Amino acid sequence: MSAAITGGCQCGQVRYAISGPLFGAHICHCRMCQKAFGNFFAALAGVKKSDLRWTMGKPAYYRSSSIVRRGFC
Repeated sequence: MSAAITGGCQCGQVRYAISGPLFGAHICHCRMCQKAFGNFFAALAGVKKSDLRWTMGKPAYYRSSSIVRRGFC
């Protein structure tokens, strides 16, 4: 990967940079993802934790189910 992928939340409190490759890109349409994303589907991809860097703030987390912990700004 030649350049880092950067992004963040809409309110601007949390920003990140990804320096490695993304993998396992997929679309999920389960009911849990529909509720979490407020859409018919969620576009998702994986990244190694070592390739992810928080550049401003860090997400807080809540347990949305017995198997999922979700981040938010």
